[in-house]
This record gives sequence, structure tokens and C-alpha cells, in this order.
Amino acid sequence: MDASPYLDPTVAAVYDRIAAPIQFTPPARDLVALIKAPIGGVVLDVGTGTGVVAFHLAQVTGPTGLVVGIDPSPAMLRASRARRSYRVVVARTPGVPFRDDVFDAVTASFVLSHAGDYQSALADMVRVCKAGGRVGISAWGSGANPVGQTWKDVAAMYVSRDRFQQAFRAVIPWDEQLSYADDLDRALQHAHLTAVQITRREYLFNLTVTDYLAMKESTVEGTVLRRMLDASDWDRFTREAANVFRERYADAVSFVRDVHFGIGIKGGSN
Repeated sequence: MDASPYLDPTVAAVYDRIAAPIQFTPPARDLVALIKAPIGGVVLDVGTGTGVVAFHLAQVTGPTGLVVGIDPSPAMLRASRARRSYRVVVARTPGVPFRDDVFDAVTASFVLSHAGDYQSALADMVRVCKAGGRVGISAWGSGANPVGQTWKDVAAMYVSRDRFQQAFRAVIPWDEQLSYADDLDRALQHAHLTAVQITRREYLFNLTVTDYLAMKESTVEGTVLRRMLDASDWDRFTREAANVFRERYADAVSFVRDVHFGIGIKGGSN
């Protein structure tokens, strides 16, 4: 995860301005609804970023509850401070800096795919969850996204698809595997969670072309590509992408992304 683009303050700012409210807030609301955090509960959000999930968890747990968000990126945590209603700690999983059996619920929104060892990361989340508590995961599905494919087609004019995919997997090694419901279900079962339920939902996103391209630059795909190109090639790529998108989509894009939510209960008794 050290190669994550989200350690960059500039990337974090664009993420907070565009990606968080448009692309990550709708799934965050659904994850919070599915996790059923108790009023007054103590909840951990792993990979909290700019706090999209943590913010909604705090609304559910209320003034008597406690929500803690951990993230390895100080830049992402700083981006959320103006509206923060929860506590934050610079940390990652594995390595969650809390004792066993302390949280009523634990969430991780689009996080596990970033972990070098997602099974150890998930086991660490289960460790800090109380017996009978819920662990909730969200992951992008494998559904087709023609708008995203257009961006990749332009990128392939500058870096081969195989080379780009290899660089992408170095940052997000489990993106493809965890995009399938059966694999997500197996991961939760392997972590000894019980009553596992997988829910699939689709989301329609609408953005201006300008905002979409800015958002893509702040994603792992965008930052990986930027690292692979020199300054002049990156400038040519951004101009080419803008031209292709405006020719194909005019001023705005609409696309659907599917998300899988996995919820499980930690067994045992306190």
C-alpha cells in the first residue's frame, strides 16, 4: 500500500472534492445501512480515507457512540477535518492498533483489494470486532464500464495494456479477484465470519467530462499511468483523453458501476 496515490495531498484533495461525494457516498450509505451499527456503539472504519463511511456511521451511532477511522494516508485524513464527527488514527490493516474484541462493528469500503495480504487484513478486522459484532466489506464488481474502457483505450496509446495492468496490480493486487461475489463470500467465510450475506447493487453516476477526467487522474489507474509517463507524454495523454471524451460524450458522461457488499458476524461469546 505504500505505492498508493492517496498518500499524495493533491490526489487526496481531488478525491475529496469529486470522487468522494459522487462515486463513494452512495455505496457508503448502503454499507452503513447493511452493517446495522447500534446507537451508542463503538465502530471502526478501516481505510477511512476522507471519512465518507465514518461520517455516516457517526450519524447512526449518535452522540453517545464512538466512530474511529484509520487510514495510512495523513493527507486523506486531513482532507476530512472540516466536517469530522469521528476520531482518526494513522494506521493500516494488518496492524490495527487496538486490542481484541473492542468494536461493535468494523467496516472497510473498497479497501481489501489494496492490501498485500487481504486475508491477514480481514483477520485483523475480525480480531478487533466483538463476538456477535458485524464486519462489513464493499468491493467494486466486475460489470462492464464503457466510459472507463474509453479512458483505458486512450491510455493504451501510450503504455501497453499488459504493462499498465502489471503496474496497476502492484498497487491493487486483489482488485480483480474481489470483484466477484463468490470470492468475496469465500474471503469472509475463511475469516471465520458466520451468517455471511453478499448483496449486489448498481449505481448510476453522472459527471461532467471535466470532472470525470479529473477524478480519473486521482484514481489508482490515473496516478499509475502518470508515474509511467514523462511530463510531455502525460500532457499529450491528458489532451488526447479530453479530445476523445468530448468527441464521444460531448459535455457529460453517465455510467453504471456494480458493488458487492459482504456482511458477516463474528462468532463466539464475550
